[in-house]
Amino acid sequence: MGRLSGRGLTRQLMAMGLRASKGGPGHRLRSLALALATAFLCCTAGTVVITMAADSAKQNHAQARAPRFTGKFPGERAVAHWRESGDTVGGLQHSVIFIEPLTPGASPPPGLSAWPRPGQAVLSPALAAAGQREGISDRYGRDAGRISADGLTSPSERLVYVRPTAATSPEWDETMEISGFGDPDPTPFGDSIGVVDADAFMAAVLGFLGLPAAVLTVVALRCGSAARDRRTALLDALGGTWRHRALVCVGEALWPVGAGAFIGTVPLLTAAYTDIAVPLTGYTLSAAAVRAWLPAVLLGAAGAAAAVLVASVLLHRKKGDGRSPRTPAKDRVKRRYALLCAFGLVLAMPVDLGPLAPDYRVSIVQYAIGIVLTLATLPTLIAWSMTALGRRLAGRSIAKRYPGGLIAGRWLQAYPGVVARLVVAVVVGLGLVSQVQLWVSRTTVAATEARQTFDALGDSVLIIRSRVQPASHIKAFQEETGRERAVFALLQDRREPPVLTGACASWKAVHLPCPSARPTVLRDGDRRLSELGRWETGTPDLRIATGAIPTKGERDGIAEIKLVVISDPGDASAAGTVREAAYRHLGTAPLVNVLAGAQLGGALLDETIANWVTLLGLGGLLMAALAAAFSALAEFQVFGGRLAPVGVLAGDTHVFRSTALWYLSVPIGVAGCAGAVVSAVLGYPMVTTGGARWAPELTAVTVMGSAMLAICVGLAGGQGVVARARSWRPGAD
Repeated sequence: MGRLSGRGLTRQLMAMGLRASKGGPGHRLRSLALALATAFLCCTAGTVVITMAADSAKQNHAQARAPRFTGKFPGERAVAHWRESGDTVGGLQHSVIFIEPLTPGASPPPGLSAWPRPGQAVLSPALAAAGQREGISDRYGRDAGRISADGLTSPSERLVYVRPTAATSPEWDETMEISGFGDPDPTPFGDSIGVVDADAFMAAVLGFLGLPAAVLTVVALRCGSAARDRRTALLDALGGTWRHRALVCVGEALWPVGAGAFIGTVPLLTAAYTDIAVPLTGYTLSAAAVRAWLPAVLLGAAGAAAAVLVASVLLHRKKGDGRSPRTPAKDRVKRRYALLCAFGLVLAMPVDLGPLAPDYRVSIVQYAIGIVLTLATLPTLIAWSMTALGRRLAGRSIAKRYPGGLIAGRWLQAYPGVVARLVVAVVVGLGLVSQVQLWVSRTTVAATEARQTFDALGDSVLIIRSRVQPASHIKAFQEETGRERAVFALLQDRREPPVLTGACASWKAVHLPCPSARPTVLRDGDRRLSELGRWETGTPDLRIATGAIPTKGERDGIAEIKLVVISDPGDASAAGTVREAAYRHLGTAPLVNVLAGAQLGGALLDETIANWVTLLGLGGLLMAALAAAFSALAEFQVFGGRLAPVGVLAGDTHVFRSTALWYLSVPIGVAGCAGAVVSAVLGYPMVTTGGARWAPELTAVTVMGSAMLAICVGLAGGQGVVARARSWRPGAD
């Protein structure tokens, strides 16, 4: 190494790497790929930490606002009443909390500056905005302001605190007494009921974003590897050690990695100072939650950038021509990757992804690990199979005097690392497409039918459950609901099937003649009634009768009443009017829901999960596409430079195209078929226990797409070599 040593040698080697990054062969392509890979990797690492931050803030707020029921804490004095109920806006359910203080000095729930007065309600900002068209600000009583961020698990949470009027207060009982707020083991309400577990979400982030980011990083680091590995061989010849090689590699990667880390940190810093509405999901990320964890977020991004620098050293071999970061030529390596791939498949198979799984969190994490392990090792197995194909292709080509097959066969046998990098983006991309499709289709039959019912009927059929009310309350509810809307009672008796009863005016409102007082079966009628019978009684043949709605004091033994309000499907004001009348006249905490509302809530929760998967999957597919593009472009550069001189010997251009098709197209085509088969196997648990539906047409499209990609890459590679061969001149290399 000359006379340089110590710090002088360190600076010289770093400078050598820096100069190589700015002027070596293919430096622009590698720098761009490395900067983008680092940016994506930093964003992924920051997203994982932000997930932890958001979950920590959610848990803290949930514990701080949780009521301390005196039944759970018997030694504490009751200071207020608390009762939970639910309601919907646009089909999405939210929590309605009825509260009433018992002592003058009782502290209000977190997020409220004071107790609302009787007949007042305090809504979360997100609920007020979502229900503006339905007039939700007056639904539960007079609007008394908004819940502050201290009382919400996220800025997008839908929640309302209601203090009932004095007329409905006697419905409180001892089971609803609380001594204050702050329970370390809270019963969830609000968004905490339907939020996906943080561990499962982090597994999804690592699977949908982490794996493609790692693939893009490896591809970026190996762009233009031939020139760098020749430089490494020169350092070895001059007596350089692993430390000297590492300094050159780090110097070459320093500027692109630094630029990528800066780009990737910008959105993380933005999230720390601005509430961000996440697209497709309806979720708003709290800037305060991110800001509390900002050092950890930045440390995670810095760690990702440092990992790229470390990988830049580890992915360069000391010996060889550098065309492969890892060669699977040895039998023990073949066995290792085969075992890891098989282990990943086995790990993913026995999981239970159903809604009633014993431990859904463990199942999701196990499933994600199995998928990542399988997709990460499958490209190396494909490269291994290509070495065997190359060996046989070369032997056949010698006998047939086929130069294109001979060259491609020798290269497939000699450079398995190139094949692995060329097909990894295809394999990972197919895996991501498959998982996105499965998660988007994941729902139960009942949830699908409930969604179809809601899309057809909307809020035209509302089911109201409440305690039996005095006749004056029922009359006031009917008058406020409006004569154009039919009000019925669904009477259920253990000894007889349910019967829908109502006055003649209500039957007239649904365009039916007034039935007799004796129950009869409705054979033909309005779809709203048949759907009501199917969802509430189990049969579309609904039993109907003329009769009065039961009221308090008229019939003994009835504690709860179920009212049905039917309006015109085009009546946009029905939902708000009926719900407002119910909360005003039907006692404390009436439960108002659309038809098939319980199943619809599950369907909408599945849709929310599907939207998150779609968002993460799009990010992963973008990275997989970039990895495929950079891998192909980098190989075109090397492929053209190595094959162009052959034109002097061959005398025609057919050898270029045939070599490109065998060397570039065949591995990609094989990867497309293998990726589709493995993706189908990995999707088996989703179909059998997760409620997903497999789309064979999507599999066919992806296989055809990978075949078209293979052909295009081969033709483009061959045409590029033809153009380069025409201008090639012998050099001193």
